[in-house]
Amino acid sequence: MNRVVTWFQMPFQLLDSRRSRWQLVIFCGVFGCLFLNVFHPFNINQWFPQIRTPLYVILTFFSAAGMAALALSQLAIRSIFNIALTTRFSFLGWLIIEFIIISIAIHCVNITLLGLSLFDFHEYLVTLKYTLMVLVIPYFLSIVLLYVRQQVSVVEELTLRASKPVTTDYITINDENGKVAVHMATRHILYFKSEDNYIFLYYKNDQELKKELIRTNLKKLELDLSPQHFVRIHRSYMINIENLVAVSRTGQGYRVRMEAGSDQVLLVSAKYQQAFEDRIAQKVF
Repeated sequence: MNRVVTWFQMPFQLLDSRRSRWQLVIFCGVFGCLFLNVFHPFNINQWFPQIRTPLYVILTFFSAAGMAALALSQLAIRSIFNIALTTRFSFLGWLIIEFIIISIAIHCVNITLLGLSLFDFHEYLVTLKYTLMVLVIPYFLSIVLLYVRQQVSVVEELTLRASKPVTTDYITINDENGKVAVHMATRHILYFKSEDNYIFLYYKNDQELKKELIRTNLKKLELDLSPQHFVRIHRSYMINIENLVAVSRTGQGYRVRMEAGSDQVLLVSAKYQQAFEDRIAQKVF
């Protein structure tokens, strides 16, 4: 059960950009139009015997209505109400709402063509059923294609990084008097812990956990060190995100564990939780 909950809580970023949303809209619209006109599913070619308009025009009109409703939900409603699909759970929740919006648009076209009552609930349920059956394949196929494109981009980026010469980044930490206290490779640093007017620097040396006392404070370090590597997780802790090996979520928030055999578990406080989640999402994707 916990694995299922964790899966639903994982970040979802496939529809963050307007480009991805437009691709979803166009793919679903074109796929739906071709599917209806080529295969005539559900005996749809017999639904409008009294209408003289060519069937392909009617089916194309249905597809255009669904495409417009999808564009409305993805590009207008989400922007106006600032709806962010940050997790898989929020995506699936919005998907249900989106299918309802699209089925209402199709229902309006249907009752216009057949002269039915707008409040014919039974007819709407029938429309909803067929809308789901037509739309579910192109919608999820589009999501799969967006996911594949994202993974290809990740592989290309990793390949590019691997082809670059390996360089070691170093950081210099000064004490409160501006004198150099530590000059160390970034990859060796695990985390910083605040102790009154001092900080403890925890680092790895030959896979052993060591620490160094420096007279400075985390607020100054947070300004001096690169956010690419370091993130504040608590009033008393700042970690090197590159040496993060485990993250778990509990009722009290996130807990993290670092490399080099450190058994100490660090707590992510509520104040820094959102920044930590954003940074973890960047590291994953």
